[in-house]
Amino acid sequence: MRLGTDLRDPQVPLARWQSVLLALHRVGMYNIVYFQDLRAAGAATPEIRSALGCCLLKLDRGVYSVIRRCQVSSHRRFTRFALDEAWMDYHEAGRHRERSQQRKYREHLDRLRILHYPHYRPDDVVWGVSAARLHKLGTFDVPTQPVNVAHPVSSCRTGSLIRRRISVRTEDVSEVAGIRVTTPAKTALALKTALGPAAAFAAMEQVLRWSLLGTDEEAIFKTGYPPQVMSLVHGAVDGLFGPPIARMSRGKKSARTLAALITPLSESYAESRASFNLHLLGLHDFVQQVDVKEGHRTLTRLDLLFEDGGVALYVDGTQKYVDGGFNVMNKESWQHNRLLSMGYKVIRFKFKEVMNVATFSRKLFDQAPELKARCRKKLVL
Repeated sequence: MRLGTDLRDPQVPLARWQSVLLALHRVGMYNIVYFQDLRAAGAATPEIRSALGCCLLKLDRGVYSVIRRCQVSSHRRFTRFALDEAWMDYHEAGRHRERSQQRKYREHLDRLRILHYPHYRPDDVVWGVSAARLHKLGTFDVPTQPVNVAHPVSSCRTGSLIRRRISVRTEDVSEVAGIRVTTPAKTALALKTALGPAAAFAAMEQVLRWSLLGTDEEAIFKTGYPPQVMSLVHGAVDGLFGPPIARMSRGKKSARTLAALITPLSESYAESRASFNLHLLGLHDFVQQVDVKEGHRTLTRLDLLFEDGGVALYVDGTQKYVDGGFNVMNKESWQHNRLLSMGYKVIRFKFKEVMNVATFSRKLFDQAPELKARCRKKLVL
């Protein structure tokens, strides 16, 4: 339920309905609790402050999460709000401090902050980067910022929220956990203004991938790609992005240009950025996710391949070696050598290298100078 939906009984006073909604939010995952709940439980403000960094995590002004079972006598009253045992186990084991968890953890806290902001208005629509967080669209190195919402008649700014006077068409609105938010497709398109065309391209590819292949990446890895998937791309792109682009007041041309280039085969944010870089350089004739066979078994799957010249590109994500360590590196070293013996030219890009098109192009053309002659009609936005 969400304030302002058809579920609201018009006979119920607004304040009462709001309190019911807040109560629903307070029960469930991640032990979310509000300042007024803590005060109602008998906690004084100094006690709440002393619990920060101990058993309470502050998500935003007046919004907290209970993250540990605490033995401090003045903090024990908070345990009544600690229903999510797994969330506390995660913190008590120190998992949130692990290098492999830090980026995901920060993004998760940001999402919780947006989900549990207590002062949304009935006509608010979460949009921009905040909407990307709610939809779990991939971004990189985006600092925490106030919740971004659009409202048809009001605008205001606080430390927690920026409300802009923007009308969002009904067709471009969906819901996440009862909160009105721009649809995934509209959100991806809006990232062009908020974060730039590269981020929008990556988000658009992710939305397309979800539409055609689902969100279970492990299942996709096990079953592989349907042989006909690329034949479905044009229709899926038109259906997903055609209508919201047509409703845009500006930026239609560049949005259509991006939509014409996306595929569902990028398996990470980094791979999408690498594909975008290739289009910027005028290298459009590459294929993605190519299985290389050795006898009857699959040796490896190439992220990107220029088939005519046998130039293969690998893109390393931010987590691969953190999660897999030397086992991953040793396996990829062996695969690299086998590919070389089969006549491939292999170029491996680190995550940071694909985030800068100048760095990417230098490495690409240094190791495969023959690709320079293939550059045609560079992408200009």
